[in-house]
Amino acid sequence: MLERRTIRGAAFRIGRRASRLAQNEIGPGPQFACSEARAQCFADLVQPDDGLTSLNAVSEIERKSGLPQYIAGPKAVIILLVLAVTLCLGTLIYVQHANSLIVDHDMQTAVSLSELAARFDHEDGNLYRLLVDASANGRAADSTRRLINIRHRISQISADLARQREALDPRDITRATRVVAELGKYDEAVGVVSSMLEVDFSTSVAMLRPFRANADRVLAEVKAIAASGIADAHRHAEDAAWRTRWLVALVTAAVLIVAGLSYAWLALAAERGVQLTAEITRRGIAEQEALKLARTDALTGLVNRREFGNALEIAIDAAMTAGRGLSVVLLDLDGFKDANDMHGHAAGDTVLMTVAHRLHSVCGDYATIARLGGDEFAIIVPDEGSTGDAMALAYQASHVLHQPLAWRSNTITVGASIGVSRFPNDGVAGSELLHAADIAMYEAKRGSKGGVCLFSPSMEAERFERRRMEQELRDGIGRSEVKPFYQPIVRFSDGGLCGFEILARWHHPRLGLLAPDAFIRLADSTGQITAMTNSILRQACIDARQIPAHLRLALNISPTQFEEPGLAEALIAIILAEGVSPSRFEIEITEDAVMDDIVAAERVLATFRQSGISVALDDFGTGYSSLSNLRRLRFDKIKIDQSFVTSLTDSVESEKIVDAIISLALSFGMKVTAEGIEDAAVAAMLSLKGCTQGQGYLFGKPASFTETVRLFSTACQVAA
Repeated sequence: MLERRTIRGAAFRIGRRASRLAQNEIGPGPQFACSEARAQCFADLVQPDDGLTSLNAVSEIERKSGLPQYIAGPKAVIILLVLAVTLCLGTLIYVQHANSLIVDHDMQTAVSLSELAARFDHEDGNLYRLLVDASANGRAADSTRRLINIRHRISQISADLARQREALDPRDITRATRVVAELGKYDEAVGVVSSMLEVDFSTSVAMLRPFRANADRVLAEVKAIAASGIADAHRHAEDAAWRTRWLVALVTAAVLIVAGLSYAWLALAAERGVQLTAEITRRGIAEQEALKLARTDALTGLVNRREFGNALEIAIDAAMTAGRGLSVVLLDLDGFKDANDMHGHAAGDTVLMTVAHRLHSVCGDYATIARLGGDEFAIIVPDEGSTGDAMALAYQASHVLHQPLAWRSNTITVGASIGVSRFPNDGVAGSELLHAADIAMYEAKRGSKGGVCLFSPSMEAERFERRRMEQELRDGIGRSEVKPFYQPIVRFSDGGLCGFEILARWHHPRLGLLAPDAFIRLADSTGQITAMTNSILRQACIDARQIPAHLRLALNISPTQFEEPGLAEALIAIILAEGVSPSRFEIEITEDAVMDDIVAAERVLATFRQSGISVALDDFGTGYSSLSNLRRLRFDKIKIDQSFVTSLTDSVESEKIVDAIISLALSFGMKVTAEGIEDAAVAAMLSLKGCTQGQGYLFGKPASFTETVRLFSTACQVAA
């Protein structure tokens, strides 16, 4: 009955026996080497755990063999299938070779033992005949030499058997050890018998009988061991045959499983390939759309800023190669923001699309048109070295864009300020041409909206001077070069001094003392007006501590600054930080600063008023004044603009306006200050009409605090 073994156990046993056999010298036979770790790995790969499914078995093999868990693509699947088949066939060949080695080893051992038995039988027969002859006939001349030679060969047989027993099964090793011991006794017996050969024949023959029995036992044992080896070889050959059958079945099953999985994998890969092809097609279309969007403006269909820059560089290279010129026309729409705010963004989009269509009608395919962003457009015009075509196109575009367009039941009218730069006169790079056209466009916008302007180097000089002034103003504010000057405000009732208006003067290190007209607009447009106002207020607070407390100081706030959040809180914090009472200050604001957002203006003025700061409405009469808003905002004072004051004696209309303003202010309980008084007659007329305060060169020009204190001290001494 064959012993039942699992394939895992059979493979492990083969590896273990092969490892043991490889450590010994097996005579002329082949060597076989395999470690237990390798045998265990071999067994694990051949027979997966019983609890694993086929898919889990594949995953386990991938994990133990170092293959990646996920391999994408038909080529990888085919490679995996080839590797699996190769592994299975290699395993089959490996096991078959191991079986062959084991059987060959068993058969070689059995043959060696049979040869030992035959050698012993031959030598023992020679020895026995020699001893019998010597016993019967006496020793011959060469008997001793022959005896020694035969005993030496029998000793060699004993040594060969001792070496051979290491390759036997455990049950045969004991028998072989016993045979080796018997051979030792046999040798002793030979010595005893050979020493007794000179005794009579009958005694010698009696001593040879046990010797003969001992030799028969040795021969029988050696033959039995050889027969056992042959039986083991046959049994191992049968086991190897069964192992091969099981392994062939397992390899076949494994190959079929891998082939099935590979087929499924390839089917999925093919399906994935179809999906991938569709996805690539979809992405290609999307990429083309994205590329189009990246190059064009989505609203107007014109090229965008980035593509315009590339087209301009290409046009410059082509013009430079051909030796011709080109022009860049830059357009900025006038009135677009008002149309967008009044009619909504849909109307604004319609305006932009209409502008693009009109520019196409003017330029055709002759020029490259782009929308740079917002309401700004640009055109590249090849002009063959002359600016005539570009200027004509610019004037034509200006005329076309000024034409009104219909929006629902309304009519929208916009214009354009246009600047033109030339290549190579105004620059040889795209950025230089755009910069020059931008300067010309702003010059056109500053001169008159809807104009067309060609760039000239003087414009760049003006712009450079403006940028220089911007930086110098920023540095000057930081160094407190902008100082407060003070112009006195007097009462008409008694001619007494009631306060000063704070006016800014810039001690410019390069240009000298500058009036507000030279830098206030610059500070307002560059966002430096707040820092400048804060600096002037701090210096005024320091000066206020050195003049009588009943004199009030009036500070002007620009419309741009009035829109800033936290304005009132910031100014009040500066006054309190300098240790001055807020009630000593008066804030002057213009009508256009408060009329855009009455609710916000009311909140800011209430904050000023709660702190004790009074509020005056400056330049009254020059803007749009709503009586309801005037009543709602509750100003403490109205200041009559100097344009009405200076013409008071010459213009009946100015006199009527001044009378109306004074009457209106007095009816609301407000004080009235007239600005720009330079004539005593004008001052007298204002006093008679009920104006409460006056300000102008008649009472004093704006002066530094040192001069103001000196004049104030002189006036006090004269009064005393």
